[in-house]
Amino acid sequence: MAKIKANDWGSLSQTMAEHRVKSLSALLPTALATGFSEVGEDIEPLKDFNTELTIECGDTDARFAVSEHEQLSPADVEIHLTALMAISSPNMARQSIPDAEWMAELASRFSGLIDLRVTHVRTWLDCNLERFKGDNASIWDLRRRFDSMVIQMKANIQLCGAQCISCCLFCIRSRLHEGNHSCKSDHRCAHRCEFCEDDPKPCSAPAGHPGKHICVVNAHLCGEPCKLSGKLGCLEDCTKVLGHSGDDHMCSALVHMCGEPCALQGLKQQDGKIYSCPERCSVPSEQGHWIHSCDVRFCPMVCELCKWPCGQPHLHGLTQGANHLCGDPHPCPALCSAQGICEIDTAPHSVAATFTGKHETFQYTKYTQVAKRLQCVQMIPAGQISHEGSHSHSTEKQPFHFCEARCDNCGHFCTFLLGHTQEHDTSHGSMAQTCWAVDGPDGTSLELGGRKFSSDDDGAPMMCNLVCSSMGRHVHVDYCGTVDGSPCDGPEIQHNTARMLPNPEKAKDYITHRLYWRRIGFKDPYTRDEQNEFAKCDAMCPGPEHSIITARTGKPSYCTLPMFHPPRNPSVPVNVLGYVSNDGHLFGCNNPAVIQQAYHVIFVIDKSGSMSGRDCRPLDNAPQTNQIRKYFNNRLEQFIQLYTVLVCPPCRYYGTRQTVGALHDAYSVILFNHASTRVITNDLTSSPDELLGVC
Repeated sequence: MAKIKANDWGSLSQTMAEHRVKSLSALLPTALATGFSEVGEDIEPLKDFNTELTIECGDTDARFAVSEHEQLSPADVEIHLTALMAISSPNMARQSIPDAEWMAELASRFSGLIDLRVTHVRTWLDCNLERFKGDNASIWDLRRRFDSMVIQMKANIQLCGAQCISCCLFCIRSRLHEGNHSCKSDHRCAHRCEFCEDDPKPCSAPAGHPGKHICVVNAHLCGEPCKLSGKLGCLEDCTKVLGHSGDDHMCSALVHMCGEPCALQGLKQQDGKIYSCPERCSVPSEQGHWIHSCDVRFCPMVCELCKWPCGQPHLHGLTQGANHLCGDPHPCPALCSAQGICEIDTAPHSVAATFTGKHETFQYTKYTQVAKRLQCVQMIPAGQISHEGSHSHSTEKQPFHFCEARCDNCGHFCTFLLGHTQEHDTSHGSMAQTCWAVDGPDGTSLELGGRKFSSDDDGAPMMCNLVCSSMGRHVHVDYCGTVDGSPCDGPEIQHNTARMLPNPEKAKDYITHRLYWRRIGFKDPYTRDEQNEFAKCDAMCPGPEHSIITARTGKPSYCTLPMFHPPRNPSVPVNVLGYVSNDGHLFGCNNPAVIQQAYHVIFVIDKSGSMSGRDCRPLDNAPQTNQIRKYFNNRLEQFIQLYTVLVCPPCRYYGTRQTVGALHDAYSVILFNHASTRVITNDLTSSPDELLGVC
């Protein structure tokens, strides 16, 4: 019942799947960062939503740096890395093994913790999505978000690995950290002098230095300044034996680096900023080289397809047209390229809106349809920037796409399969692409549901599948389809010669409800009984017993003939209860002319010579104009027209044509010039046309 009230035409299983995905999506960042669905005063573990049982899976207490929308700042990543090191540092002291091995062990521990968390959260997702089978787009989106956030988590635990600025150990800050490299130690060698025999003193070299450990260089060895002093990496003091031959003083540094600025300069990043590597060339100074390269192993850019750092060599960005890729497969970021609409939300999107018309302003709920082109589900192979084949939102060979036809009134898409052969259909919404056309003088209004609408007012407060029911028997207004000015009247069309907003310069037609929906091309959303009612003439009997105002039990009596029917001859008797009005409508009620009070109408007309002037002539499109012109084409015609209005005054309103029946009144006509002439006296039998001929 809730889906029906919300005008939601989708399946219950699809709605439940989307609701489940929405719940999981809101909890996913917290789940990946902490391993819980809620943290704070009340910690809530990851649970199976169907049974409320906790997901039993190994995990860690570690908290990881992860963000769904914005990339975390380097400072935030550093805080999380420091916390990870506090709980997962290698068992062996850092300087007890080569620093490269210690770094590899640390990275392995970090990776193991990440794997525990990812497995836990993936198990939680699988458990809660297992019941929803099929190719659901929202589930695909959730899994893509999960994969993207896992990549970000792994990127945020990658270590720099460059040499510390103060010693020979590796930097253990974040790979994309800002500022100087740091091993986060005291930079002092932890070993004892290998030359002291009785009481070895602490080594005075920087932590991680190559060669033997020595307390004071000039106390055991040469100690003269290294011949390459000043070069990057130089330990300054010669470590050759005392009194060695020659002046070739060398320290214990394995490499004396070039020290020139790294060649990676002026590289344009994805955000438009320019990157220049701040490091110095680490190529041995004695080695001839023409490209200066620092000891940073990887490219400092981020992957073009994710937030993970580029996995290519440090200087590959200097190659023309180089692509920065992390080296892992990626979900394709492109949208489905197939023809049609990938997904239409089953529940309409509703917003509060304000209607401002010529007569009033009010609030209403505006319903619109949300149609989507979904993301491609294909995976881009590692090392490539695109996959083979076209983009598709589904792994199925022939995925479902909705028809691209849209309702001209509300703009909703057809909900059938693309390429269907039957009539278009949809769940209609607010008629935001229409405006009102109300026949009559400027300011004429139509009242529906207690609201007044006038020509050129916005049609959005009304809905395609409800507005016709509100109007009852009615006609629609459409632009005239003829180009050459030929008549466009037909069984379901009646040309309107009056100028009408909007676009009063364009000719318009009255058309039936049935033809209106045929032209739109969508299935008529109204019931069979309503369609049959709308197909009938909207002329109403003017009898006072049908008026709600004059009679509390009044019920309108409509013409029983089809809309735009030819006039029925009033002289032909009706076989059943009812009567035919003077303008040819058939009503199934008593003739009001019989039950209403009769009048004696006396019409006095000046027929002197002044009335023959032609400054005033018959009005076009007025009642009986053509017949009047047979006899008059001057001022006298103006009064004859007034006479025809009194005798037979049909008038048209938008959606309802109200007519006066054949009143059995008595008519007298007096013409005067120098003397008066009684043309008709107390006539009770002549028709309007016959009375006109007498004049």
